[in-house]
Amino acid sequence: MATSANLSQIIRFYAEKQNSPFIDFNEFCAYLKKYAEHHVEEQAELVKYLGDPSNTVLAELEGLQAKHIAAISTYEKKKIIIAISYFSVQFAKRFKEILDNESVPYPIVTDLPKKFPVDLLEAKDASDYIKGILESQDLKSQCLMVVHFGHEVSSMLLPACIPVKLLMETAKKKVRRILAKDEFHDYYLKKLSGSNPGKELIVQHFFQNFVENKYQSDNIEDTLSSDDYYYWSQLCYFIRQDFDKIQDKTVEDMNILQAIEITEINNVYLKQKMQTAQRKQEALKQLDFSFQKPPYLYTIDQMLKLKDSNGKLLYGQFDEEDFKKYLMAATGEAKEGELPRLLVFKVESGTKYYIVKNKVIPLTVRLANEAHNVIEQTFENRWYQKLMDYEATGEMKNAKEFEESLAEEIRQQAPVLWALLNANFMPLLSHEKNADEELDGGRIFHDHELLPYSQILMIRQNDILAQAKMRLPFWYTIPVISWICAIFAGKKKTKKEAKNESRSTAKDLAEAGFDEDGLPEFDEGNKKQAGKKAKKDALADRAEDLVKDFITEGSTLDRELDFLCKQWNKMITKQASITLTEDVNSLIRDYMRKVIHTLTASTFTVERVKGLAKALVKTPNMQKIKEEEALTQYVELYILKLVSNR
Repeated sequence: MATSANLSQIIRFYAEKQNSPFIDFNEFCAYLKKYAEHHVEEQAELVKYLGDPSNTVLAELEGLQAKHIAAISTYEKKKIIIAISYFSVQFAKRFKEILDNESVPYPIVTDLPKKFPVDLLEAKDASDYIKGILESQDLKSQCLMVVHFGHEVSSMLLPACIPVKLLMETAKKKVRRILAKDEFHDYYLKKLSGSNPGKELIVQHFFQNFVENKYQSDNIEDTLSSDDYYYWSQLCYFIRQDFDKIQDKTVEDMNILQAIEITEINNVYLKQKMQTAQRKQEALKQLDFSFQKPPYLYTIDQMLKLKDSNGKLLYGQFDEEDFKKYLMAATGEAKEGELPRLLVFKVESGTKYYIVKNKVIPLTVRLANEAHNVIEQTFENRWYQKLMDYEATGEMKNAKEFEESLAEEIRQQAPVLWALLNANFMPLLSHEKNADEELDGGRIFHDHELLPYSQILMIRQNDILAQAKMRLPFWYTIPVISWICAIFAGKKKTKKEAKNESRSTAKDLAEAGFDEDGLPEFDEGNKKQAGKKAKKDALADRAEDLVKDFITEGSTLDRELDFLCKQWNKMITKQASITLTEDVNSLIRDYMRKVIHTLTASTFTVERVKGLAKALVKTPNMQKIKEEEALTQYVELYILKLVSNR
């Protein structure tokens, strides 16, 4: 034995040397003292055993006894050390013998010497213990377990160092041994075939392969998705059922029952493992499918909040490690020369979004359509003000400056669209679009180059300028008059700006609750309304916070409502479409009048909003609209708009 300062190893070595697990305490202390004197230079920790080691050994034995490795006892008025690890080694050899000879019985409690106190051993339920070692096992453990089975089956002595695969193989060997006997072979083959009518040849093939040991030790577990697993479970059940009925069981009968118990525990564990794996795969598939539905792009936090059709969170059906593997595979694995299935981009605020490849172009087109009116109106208003002040800017006539200004407006008012258009995967996507019909959904490329922003947003410089000019008073179109007005406009501008600033300051003071002199206003009669107003304001603030969970970053509530309205409102004529939208909005308003008094800022959550919307969409009037998903999202946003409206 290599030099060791570990007391449990020294005890086991001494027991094997004496060929007995029962060690005289005094003799061992004397041996330990000599051992320490001889090896103290190699192991400095042995210095504690120099001199009289009795007290030190007694103290350490208490810890070993708690771990069920060794114990101190009294026998015939003599202190003895019981080396439990000695039995662990001896019975481990027994299991290896079973692999060579199936008739060797499993070790049981009666195999221990009579003077051995059984209560020193750690007792475990067979189901709990075997499932535990199937998950993870410490093969260096010196413990000896008493494993209890059900069905009046004798308990087994099982060393913790026995690999679980070896345990399973011994069980299969014992089952295989009886099935090879003539009286059992035909009987169980007939019984198994009878319970699977129409599959007699398949059952016979499985039965013969098992009996003739054509399955390797792990092969049956590897066929969980095939019929073999089902036949194997059935066979175990039939054998246990028959052997349970035997009144006076022999050692062999008990061994068969022990083997069947082991295999059935393994079967249950594998079945549960298979079901968990299936649920995990289904949850990951559902996560994958979510990218094919609006809004098409998700942050990691949003992905973790996705739910299945039963309203249960997907995250939890798979763990963090599974989620990381999914993202790595989806964003990293791809054929040579192609983009991965899931693409990643980041907006200027730092938020990272994930989007499936075939939805990049449709989403870009959608965001461009949503931004069209807002950006066009921004330019029109700005140019109108410039024209009213008899000014002109380069962006009104110069195409390059217009494109630069347009880019800045997109960056500010549609940050997600800006991030998509400038994502590093866009040039590569333009090449894949020509070869992949799934990527079609709008025209944003020409000759593998991104179209100008004005073409993507379908905004024309001349149209905006014409619309701005149409809003001007008629005299602006008369050259002489407009020239004279422009001269005087410059002089009046400073006075006008000062006056506007003064009005703005007075308005800000009034809104903040101060008079024009800066003194606080206070109306005693408004005290009764203060509580209601505070509650209303708190609920409105909460609704505004929740909006962030329902709309894409950079978008607005009205833009999202407009988009969703077009999804569920399929009316052909304009008037019919307007009427249907107003009818739906009226239903939502009437519904919210009834429930608004039940809402508070603390209870108004994402789940509450979704619950209210789902309940309303299920009403008979709403059921007439077929696009339920888009309608539900519309109702959610409209509820938030109503509650946040002060």
